[in-house]
Amino acid sequence: MDKSIETLSEWLNGKTGQTLKIEKKENGDTDVVHFELEDLGERPQDNPVDDYLERALLLRGSGRILNAEDESVPLPGDTYEIVLNDLEILGQEENRIALKNDRAEYEVSLDKAQD
Repeated sequence: MDKSIETLSEWLNGKTGQTLKIEKKENGDTDVVHFELEDLGERPQDNPVDDYLERALLLRGSGRILNAEDESVPLPGDTYEIVLNDLEILGQEENRIALKNDRAEYEVSLDKAQD
């Protein structure tokens, strides 16, 4: 397993049962998700030829996202995906990890607002 993927998996496994704040920056937009992490899984790449479903880390639980009107609405499913292509850890602390992949940058931290 790639060292960055292993580091991220270990960090997230240590946060199961807690609420995470996930900030995702992609194409000039920032999404903020508050996610109660229950379990962690991985999806292998479905089709290596056309990248139909890319390899991803699957955060299982429930969450809410702030929409364009600044309203907190439930995520449509019980899984949050972090694509693992070109994953790089930018920084890591006990309660925060910053990373990027080939499409977005993420900052994942313990959600202090939920304490």
